[in-house]
Amino acid sequence: EKQIPIVYTGMDRRPDGFDQGAWNWKSYRSGEASDIKGSLGNEIVEEIKPEPQDIYFVKDKPSAFHGTHLLDYLIYLGADTVITTGTTTSGCVRASAVDATQYNYRSIVPEECVWDRSMISHKVNLLDIQMKYGDVKKTDQVIEYFKSLPDRPCGPNTPTGVANTDQEVPK
Repeated sequence: EKQIPIVYTGMDRRPDGFDQGAWNWKSYRSGEASDIKGSLGNEIVEEIKPEPQDIYFVKDKPSAFHGTHLLDYLIYLGADTVITTGTTTSGCVRASAVDATQYNYRSIVPEECVWDRSMISHKVNLLDIQMKYGDVKKTDQVIEYFKSLPDRPCGPNTPTGVANTDQEVPK
């Protein structure tokens, strides 16, 4: 197919929340430990679990860019667009979409693929992303965008699943 790289992020917090730092001061949601490794709220659902060729890394802050190797991967892959999905619209999705724009990537947020605890917060943040940072699109529009891409990896370094062992090492 299109060989579009998919990057997943997760949070594997200490039970006491210490590794969350200052974010913990305002990010208290309830008595549930949803960010702790192995908790139900922190697991990727089976229907969209990462495949072997996908990239997964742990992040410590709302943005998928902050303190991670995401930017390195995007540069290496020759990517020009970041499509952000997940939760929450007002937190991690917004932070990642804004950072994608700050690094000069086209930022797309599929409206039906993001969620927030509050509908008001969800809608206001989608509006703000659309007005200032990226494109909020319907999922069918994003699928059409994927279909419009050439049938090749997104960049010169996109993994194809087979290592090239015949390549000469530069001297």
